[in-house]
Amino acid sequence: MKKRMALLLAGAMAVSSMAIGVQAEELDYPDYEASDRFVAADEAAEYTGSDEWPEVSWNFDCSTGDTSTWAQAGYYFNALMQESTGGKVQVNVYAGEQLTNGDQVAGIQALMDGNTLQVSLHSNLIYANFDPRFNVVSLPYIFETYDDVDAVMSGEGGQALKDVLSEYGLVCEGIAENGFRQITNSKKPITSVSDLSDIKMRICSNDLCAEVYKEWGCDATVMNWSETYTALQQGTVDGEENPETAIDSASVQDVQDYISLWNAYYDCLFFCINGNAYNQFTDEQKAVIDANAAKAVEYQKTINRENVDALVAQWTESGDMEVTTLDQIDSDSFKEASAGAADWYIDQLVAQKGMSEEDATAFVANFQK
Repeated sequence: MKKRMALLLAGAMAVSSMAIGVQAEELDYPDYEASDRFVAADEAAEYTGSDEWPEVSWNFDCSTGDTSTWAQAGYYFNALMQESTGGKVQVNVYAGEQLTNGDQVAGIQALMDGNTLQVSLHSNLIYANFDPRFNVVSLPYIFETYDDVDAVMSGEGGQALKDVLSEYGLVCEGIAENGFRQITNSKKPITSVSDLSDIKMRICSNDLCAEVYKEWGCDATVMNWSETYTALQQGTVDGEENPETAIDSASVQDVQDYISLWNAYYDCLFFCINGNAYNQFTDEQKAVIDANAAKAVEYQKTINRENVDALVAQWTESGDMEVTTLDQIDSDSFKEASAGAADWYIDQLVAQKGMSEEDATAFVANFQK
C-alpha cells in the first residue's frame, strides 16, 4: 500500500538558490515522496550567513527499506540541505542498515562514533540496548492517541529524551515515529486481556516488552523479525505486534486473520546527528540544519500517519484481516493487568542506571498524563 506520489523533481530543479547564487540544476538529489505540501525547493531553509558552507557528505542510516517513510525522510532532508547550501552539504541515504550489515544496534554505535554514519533515524526500542531510559516510551498506555504523543514529545518528555541522547554525543533534531504497535493473530479478535491467554505471541527483544506481556498473561516469545513471517505461516507462533506500516511491508496480513488497533504502546524514532559532525558548522549554518531536519521529521510523521489511515481502510474494505477498532476493545482490562509495569520499570532504572528512586520516578512522570 506504499504508493509513491507524483514526483515534482523537475520543478524543483528549475528554481534558483538566490541566497547563495547557485543554480538548482547543478544539484543532484534522489527522488522522494513529493506533494504540493513537501517540495524541497520551496521549503528549504534560507541561509543568511556570510561564511561559506564547507563541502560535506553525510551518510544517513535507518532500519527500514528504501520505500519506507523513514528512508523518505532521509531523502527529503538531503533535498532540503542541498537546496539550502547549493549542493555543498549532501546526505547519502543507506536504508535497511546497509552500512552495518542489517545490525540496528551497530547502526546506532556507528552514529555515535561518527565515522561511517553521521545522521540516522532509529527506534527508541533499539536505543534501549544502550540505555534503559529509552524504554520509557514503550510503557503501556502512556499514549493512547497521536494527540497524546504530540503533546508529550513536544514538551518535557521529548526534551528529557533529547537530553539523554546528548549524553551520547548526539544532537536530536526531532522525534519522528514508527507508530502504535498493533496486535495481529490467526485465532480470534483480541478485545480484552483474557483473549491473550491462549495466544503464542512473537515479541521483539526488549525486557520491558517481555515484562508487560507476562503481566498480560500471554505466552510471548522473542524472535528475530526475519524469522517471524515463516513462524506465523507455519503456526509456530499465533501472532505478532508491530505498527501498521511494518505489518504491511512484511505482508503479515497474508498469514494473519485478525488485527486489533489497541494503541497499547508506541515506538518513536530519533532523528539524530553526530555531535562532532554537527559542530563543524557556524551557528547560522546550524540554524539551517535544525530547520531542515525539523521539516524532515514533520514530513515523516505526516506521510506515516496518512499511510496508517490508508492501510486500515484497505484492510477493512478488502477483508484481508478482520479489523477490531479501539472503541471495540476493553482497554481497561489491559491497563489493570499491566498496572505494575511502571513500578517494575522504575526499579530497572534504579538497578541498571544507578538512579535514585526519586529521580527515576520523576523521569517517568514526564511521560504520564
